[in-house]
Amino acid sequence: TEYTCPMHPEVIQDHPGSCPKCGMALEAKTITAEENNDELNDMTRRFKFSAILAFPVFILAMIADLAPSLLPSGLSMQTVQWIEFALATPVVIWGGWPFYVRAVQSVISWNLNMFTLIGLGVSVAWTYSMVALLFPEIFPPVMQMDGGLIDVYFEAAAVITALVLLGQVMELKARSQTNDAIKMLLGLAPNTARIVREDGSEEDIPLEQVIVGDILRIRPGEKIPVDGSVTQGHSSIDESMVTGESIPVEKDKKDHVIGATVNGTGSLLMRAEKIGADTLLSQIVHMVSEAQRSRAPIQNWRILWPVILSLLLF
Repeated sequence: TEYTCPMHPEVIQDHPGSCPKCGMALEAKTITAEENNDELNDMTRRFKFSAILAFPVFILAMIADLAPSLLPSGLSMQTVQWIEFALATPVVIWGGWPFYVRAVQSVISWNLNMFTLIGLGVSVAWTYSMVALLFPEIFPPVMQMDGGLIDVYFEAAAVITALVLLGQVMELKARSQTNDAIKMLLGLAPNTARIVREDGSEEDIPLEQVIVGDILRIRPGEKIPVDGSVTQGHSSIDESMVTGESIPVEKDKKDHVIGATVNGTGSLLMRAEKIGADTLLSQIVHMVSEAQRSRAPIQNWRILWPVILSLLLF
């Protein structure tokens, strides 16, 4: 099994791990029957923890900014800021830790991506707020509120972290659902095939042992094991899993048959022509897997740089 990065498909290695360019977890290029999505579980855990803490920080900050009269009489603005600090810091440090790792990795390898911006934005907001909370006297008087306090942005750092984690969870869930669909496609193929020997005897063998040129028996109601052509017999085959057409297609000698489609009431002999990764079903699975790992051209930073420079200039 080969593993590749969803953001940098040129990164390929033969064992799981993290991308050396952006720090994202590598994904298997081939779909296995059993797949444990540790990254999804980790991101879900971090999101739930961050959302629980970020929500009260956001509510408290909005009340303090828009309707301070609603705050309890004994709760000073400095105490509000310390409460925001206590709730937001675990979110920023623990919840957003994977983003910082990926941001540093992207800077080291000079492959800037969204984690570079997220790590920079969140860390700057939290660091500025921390300095403003501990050392408000170093700021000019024009920036100070009543009591000598400085506006802090702990709620912005916490909420951004929680929202980005939500995006990661949604993306990983979408990929997991795609993997489930691919597994269902793989499950359409039968596990065995009935080979007809040269002496006329028949034997059920594992699908992996079928080679090109083998003569296979397709009995009524069975699935076509591999792609090939009919050599003897007549039947109708349900090809709806490929074409979407619910009406069975009549098959005679020399007609092409597709692996994983379902034979009707007749009996057929077929010659195996495409096996393994060459079958149509395997090609469909391969294209779905490639589409899942590919990225849009707009995600290429070489395209974004002219746009960013234009915004800065104009």
